[in-house]
Amino acid sequence: MNRNNTLKIIFLAIIGSIIFSSCRKAKPADETTSATSGTLKKDILVDLSANVIYATYSDLAYNANALQVSIITLSNTPNASNLVASQQAWKNVRSAWELSEGFLFGPISIDNIDPRIDTWPIDFARLDSVLSSSAVFTTTYMDNLEESLKGFHPIEYLLFGNNGNKTASSFTSRELDYLSALSSNLNVLCNQVKNSWDPSLTGNYTNEFNNAGNGSSIYTTQRAAYEQVLDAMIDICNEVANGKIAEPYINQNPTLEESPFASNSIIDFTNNIRSVQNMYLGKYSIDGKGLEDLIKANNLSMDGVIKIRIANSISSLGNVTVPFGQAISTQQTQVQNCIQSINDLKDYLEITVKPYIQTLTN
Repeated sequence: MNRNNTLKIIFLAIIGSIIFSSCRKAKPADETTSATSGTLKKDILVDLSANVIYATYSDLAYNANALQVSIITLSNTPNASNLVASQQAWKNVRSAWELSEGFLFGPISIDNIDPRIDTWPIDFARLDSVLSSSAVFTTTYMDNLEESLKGFHPIEYLLFGNNGNKTASSFTSRELDYLSALSSNLNVLCNQVKNSWDPSLTGNYTNEFNNAGNGSSIYTTQRAAYEQVLDAMIDICNEVANGKIAEPYINQNPTLEESPFASNSIIDFTNNIRSVQNMYLGKYSIDGKGLEDLIKANNLSMDGVIKIRIANSISSLGNVTVPFGQAISTQQTQVQNCIQSINDLKDYLEITVKPYIQTLTN
């Protein structure tokens, strides 16, 4: 190849490189614009409502129905295998519920469903009174019962027993009748929550949430919806660290432990933090857009800190290797680490992330 041809090739290569470089420079600018646009912020709300909130509530309703069916079977045939099936069914619906506690806003709050299905502790004196009474457990009777006598924990207590040693032969007919009424009441309320977010039903909350700042009568701005999402994530971190964990630990009182009869507390706490993770990632059964997409596009280091603090919180809970009621006295270092890690996450979300999200929304 002669020198002139070589120079031409080099010249053309340089020109091509400049043109290609110019095209490449335009793309990140477009991506940044997209990442901070109203379209992305709307997409995040749509994906959160569909892929996380409604999907979780759908699982909650499905498992609540399965629990009711299993308890009816147990009532008809109280044997060991049916008891085990009902205990597992309780754990399944409990898992779905705890995975929803990172977004305790909307109908779950407006209709006071949370306290109606998840009040703790149980009023054992009143529970004994109800069981020894001649009351008929009608729908109206159950609706009017005080909150400490219905929902997850009375069902848990009756299914597992005070020390987790319930046997099928120890059930009284009155306990089985009450269990059936409790599971029916729980099923109705769980389906009510699911239906309230069902996008195919008239008056659904999904429509209000998705259209924040664009016609919603509840969220007049997108910022209001994002603030509520962050507030719910902050609130559950605070409840887990400073309520569910710290109160039994500080008081050295295992009777303050939530979900003690099924030894399910650490699983509950972990699922609560996973619900925060799900809202951040926009991921449950389907991986969609979440807060991660808005923050990662604008502040990569903040995204990294959030993910590390979520991981640390989940990891610290995994280091508790005995039932929580025992851990408050026998694994105090691990329990303290749980409180610290989850509070670190809460504080970062509250002090740093929420104000930053406010600057990105309007």
